[in-house]
Amino acid sequence: MSLLATISTAAVASYALLSSVHKSAQALYALRSDASLPPYDRVDADALPSVDVIVPCFNEDPRTLAACLKSIASQDYPGRLQVYVVDDGSANVGAVAAVHASYAYDPRFTIILLPSNVGKRKAQIAAIRRSFGDLVLNVDSDTEIDSDVVSKLVRKMQDPAVGAAMGQLKASNRNDSWLTRLIDMEYWFACNEERAAQRRFGAVMCCCGPCAMYRRSARLLLLEQYETQFFRGKPSDLGEDRHLTILMLKAGFRTEYVLDAIAATVVPDTLLPYRRQQLRRARLRQGR
Repeated sequence: MSLLATISTAAVASYALLSSVHKSAQALYALRSDASLPPYDRVDADALPSVDVIVPCFNEDPRTLAACLKSIASQDYPGRLQVYVVDDGSANVGAVAAVHASYAYDPRFTIILLPSNVGKRKAQIAAIRRSFGDLVLNVDSDTEIDSDVVSKLVRKMQDPAVGAAMGQLKASNRNDSWLTRLIDMEYWFACNEERAAQRRFGAVMCCCGPCAMYRRSARLLLLEQYETQFFRGKPSDLGEDRHLTILMLKAGFRTEYVLDAIAATVVPDTLLPYRRQQLRRARLRQGR
């Protein structure tokens, strides 16, 4: 066997060994260790932190948006809850107008119509500057959250050292195709191994966009850095969830994962949109 072949074999074997050790350690650290918390029926609602839910949307299917907002409106959280739906200059604003109108008389809901498309990050910031809740929950417009998600995330945020917390993601359209089943499995491992292990150290590396709660006081401290992210001298508006999570960690806050706060999001069901999604994420990871 040549020297090059020997080195290659050793490298592959070493990588396999290290990967096995890493996965084993990750699985060990992912074991559940949540402490039980008192139910909210024993707590004065006025003493609970106020929560603002921000839902940026762009060209969303009206039925998908309606399902998202219905899940938010159905939350069992007894504290103050306000919802800000930000339409980011959608071309189909007429189609979703009926969805907006269905919440026109719900005092918890505010509809913000931006005149042009500015991107998800700036749409979020537009709502942040109009709201005042103690905690801010980001929810994607194609995501439905279980009725107890706000309550469970707020419980985790009761620790002032926690700057952000995310729920467990699932594919709402899991049964549509073989691809959606694979993506749902990928979500399970990403949440219940990777992030479950990271939470042991209070350092979840990415509180994912579909369902992530942040402490407003911490977010306001980081708002300028969040809004004016640059890469190689150019403005960057991709990966807002990962960027904000890293800013929280750099500022000294813990970031957490709450495995029983369930959020179900729509995932690509065919290869072409999935390929586009993965290429976009790959470019983001490589800083392009």
